[in-house]
Amino acid sequence: MDKDIEDSTWDEKSIVILDDFENNRNLVLRATKNLLSGFYRQNFQGNERVLELGSGTGFLRRSWPDEFQGEWIQLDSQPAFLEESKRRFPEGTYVNASAYDLPFPDESFDVVCGFGSYDVLMDLETAIAEGFRVLKEGGLFFHMLDLLPCTEPIENDLKHRKVDIKTEGYIMSDGYTRTKSIFFIPEENLELYYQAIKSIRDDADDFFEQEDKIRMRYSKEIVTKDYFEDKLMRVLSYYFNAGNVKNGEISAKYKGKLTKQQRQEERGPFVFFRNAGLQYEYNNSLQYGVHQLLSNHRLVLPYILNVLPSFHDHVYRVIKHLSPKLSKKMEPSCLEISGARYVKARK
Repeated sequence: MDKDIEDSTWDEKSIVILDDFENNRNLVLRATKNLLSGFYRQNFQGNERVLELGSGTGFLRRSWPDEFQGEWIQLDSQPAFLEESKRRFPEGTYVNASAYDLPFPDESFDVVCGFGSYDVLMDLETAIAEGFRVLKEGGLFFHMLDLLPCTEPIENDLKHRKVDIKTEGYIMSDGYTRTKSIFFIPEENLELYYQAIKSIRDDADDFFEQEDKIRMRYSKEIVTKDYFEDKLMRVLSYYFNAGNVKNGEISAKYKGKLTKQQRQEERGPFVFFRNAGLQYEYNNSLQYGVHQLLSNHRLVLPYILNVLPSFHDHVYRVIKHLSPKLSKKMEPSCLEISGARYVKARK
């Protein structure tokens, strides 16, 4: 089924948002490259013909392992994205087309993939069908998400299923409204909700305020990462053998000197952590150790081992004010931690 190329949530103006994403990704770029290298070694031979859908400004291709010797085609519906990607990576191959109507013959690619791209598509089913069509027998499909998924397709999907939802959000500096949370009333709570609503007097001055409080009392928040991933798994299982569809989380670290961008951070943190939309910056490794300890009680030993590096961090900050020249020689290592969720399938 043919679709207009505008049928995703991105438009030409969204390049500002993509740049903002990339600036944040660059804080853990070296760790992300290690993450992608590990995925590459496990799933690639190195000479594949790859089609990346919704390639944006080309972050995935530029961060892909250098040992890859195959062909990589970046496809996007927005010419402005491809022009920017071409500026940053002139040797790439670029195609302006729709994910819903791929201009390629059947079974012409070894790999079809996306990086934070399938979650913005309003018609995931058609995009997967097209990806399946151009994928060779035995070929690999994968999608990685290092951000929270776009909520507009999820909201649209829920409304199409006639699920009554309530959203909470905020307005970004670019003027766009962003949905932070999506709530719905589970079926088992509906009767209690309706009974509570009937108890509100129709002429009450604060009728809508009371109604809102009651709704939230019986509502449940949708975990958007899980919702998108579950739907992607279901759609893939329709086309691929369900036993060949897998999902999971991957992460990687990098330890080394601060980059120029990291040095410019206002608080001067030494631990940067990004995973599926969550981003933290820790001033020292002790703070990170406490976070890990609170998140997982089994990490007592890593917490203890972080005390000494934390002492180093504090001494460095004191010396930095007294002798900038000496402080350069004793600057602590920076720790980058990058994580992503993935779904993959073999045809």
